[in-house]
Amino acid sequence: MEKLDHILVCLDLTEMDDFLIRYTNFLVAETQAQRVSFLHLMQSYDLPQEILSEFPDFKKPISKVVKEELEDKVSESFEPTSGIQVEVHVLEGLKSDTLLQFTRDQKINLTIFGKKVGYEGTGALARRVMPLTPSSTLLVSETVTPKIEKILVRTDFSKMSEITMKTAISLGNKLGAELLALNAFKLPVSHFPQYSDDDERRLQQKMSRHGEKEYVKFMKRLKLDPAAIPCTFAYDKNYDEALLLYHHGIINQADLIVIGSKIKSEFANVILDRTSEDLADVEKNIPVLIVKDRKQTLGFLEALFD
Repeated sequence: MEKLDHILVCLDLTEMDDFLIRYTNFLVAETQAQRVSFLHLMQSYDLPQEILSEFPDFKKPISKVVKEELEDKVSESFEPTSGIQVEVHVLEGLKSDTLLQFTRDQKINLTIFGKKVGYEGTGALARRVMPLTPSSTLLVSETVTPKIEKILVRTDFSKMSEITMKTAISLGNKLGAELLALNAFKLPVSHFPQYSDDDERRLQQKMSRHGEKEYVKFMKRLKLDPAAIPCTFAYDKNYDEALLLYHHGIINQADLIVIGSKIKSEFANVILDRTSEDLADVEKNIPVLIVKDRKQTLGFLEALFD
C-alpha cells in the first residue's frame, strides 16, 4: 500500500465520527488522496405496514435519514482539498460481508476505523471485519492529536516487511515525518533451564549483532541507507511483540506504528497475526497502520469463499 488513492472511513453514528472525520481531513490534506468515502453499515429494517400508517415520518427510508445526517456531519468537519472526490454511503445488510464487498468493488487502499477509549462501544465490528478487508487498515483512537511527525515501523526482514517499509517511507515523505524501526527477536531459553543469566545476555548480544547484519542486507534490497532509518533490536522475552512495539513507540513519542500483516485461516476463521490483533486493542492509543498486500489478500479471500 504505497498509494492512498481511495480512503474509506467507517462511521457508526457516535461521537467518534466527528473525530474520525477531522483526522481524515488532516490525513487527506497531507497525503493528497484522490477520493474519500465515508461509510455507515446498518441492518435492514422492514417495518410492518400498520406501523408505517401510524407514524408517517417512518415512510422515509431509515438509510436515507442516516445518510442525510452523515452528510451534514461531513460537510461541517471535512474540508476537502481541491479536486478530491468525497462520497457518503449508507449500506444495509450483513456488516462484514457488505464491507468486504465494498472494499473490493471500490478498490479501497486504506480503511480507517475508530478505536473507542472514551465513548460507548467496544469496536467489535472493527476487530471482526479487519481481517476481511483487502485494504490496509488504520486504527485511530479519539485521544490522539491529528499529527504524524514520527513513525515507528516493525520489521522482521521479510517480503511483507519490504512492503511495510516502502509504505512507511512513502507516508514519511508526504508528511515530513521521521522514521525509526524495531526488530523484536525471541530466544528459546525457557526450553533450556541449564542456561544462566550470563548465557542469556551473551545470546542476546549475538542476536542483536545478527539483526544488525540482516537489517543492512534488508535495506540494501530496498536500495536504502540503513543509517537513514535507525533500527532498534529488542529481546521479546515475554513473547509479547505488540506490547514491546507499543512501549517503544511511547518512549520515542511515535505518532504512528506501521506493521505488516498477512491474514491466515484457523479453524474456518479468518484472522490476523497475533501482533496485529494485539496492537488493535483499544487500550493502546498510538494509531496503528496494518499494511496488507492487497493482491495476496484478495487471492486468499477468493479461494476461501469460492
